[in-house]
Amino acid sequence: MASSKGRTGAGIREFLEYYLLGLLNEGTKTKQKMVELILERSSDNNDYRPGGALLVADQEVDSTVSLLLQRSWIKTTEKGDAFEITGEGRKRFEKVDKLKEQTSGSKEEATQKLISLLDPSPPKKYVLDVGTGEGYLAFKLAEAGFKVLGIDSSEFDYSKDSIQEAMGKLKGGNNIAFRVADVKKLTGFQEPFDYVVSSQALHCMKDQEGCMEAITRLLKKGGTFVCSDFSVGLLGFLHHGFHCFLALSKEEWLEMLPQCGYTNVSIHEVHDFCVVEGQKARSGKG
Repeated sequence: MASSKGRTGAGIREFLEYYLLGLLNEGTKTKQKMVELILERSSDNNDYRPGGALLVADQEVDSTVSLLLQRSWIKTTEKGDAFEITGEGRKRFEKVDKLKEQTSGSKEEATQKLISLLDPSPPKKYVLDVGTGEGYLAFKLAEAGFKVLGIDSSEFDYSKDSIQEAMGKLKGGNNIAFRVADVKKLTGFQEPFDYVVSSQALHCMKDQEGCMEAITRLLKKGGTFVCSDFSVGLLGFLHHGFHCFLALSKEEWLEMLPQCGYTNVSIHEVHDFCVVEGQKARSGKG
């Protein structure tokens, strides 16, 4: 859902402030070369979604370069056609780089935050877990008192056997079920879901917009969508590399969900994760 003109937003600027220093710590470079290297080094993202590599908007690069110059962390070369890092800039880069060692990922905390946003009180709520994988979130929701259907398209090599793995963990009961399915093709439910959730899955879906349209269709009016995914920014990058930029940024979520018919949109930052919730409007289509 990123603009073809490049990604923008606070998280992108936060990342750039660190990463441009890192590029210049490797040696003198022009602004264009730095943009090209970011695109090149994030090219593995294209394996998940066409156009998934990180293309940064020119204005974000320009403003970050100006900021780094203002803080005397970088300077122009004698010819004025490129940039190089200063001693102070190198100290800044090394200080931020140490965050990798000082912090840990927050998948479990983000999962607990997601669950806390759902209400299991009677009558029992029906939850659709999109991109369930091996059922990590689905099992936790079932334990919390929800009725759960976990689905996964299993389109990637790492997930092709995930549903079979999830089903192998079932221990009886009718509180939870799993199915190989593409959310865009999921039909046949007499009653829509009270909640639709997703954990670390939406970022790698090839058609994010189409998946969100399907999620909205499957969710009952007044129902809630909650998604936990990578944070787009420095902490997301330090823990998940360029993979985090496959996720939607806070700005992109806040723009997209209202367009899809959601109200009461909230974003909860949990370290290197972002937990997003929105309520489907009680009136209108769907």
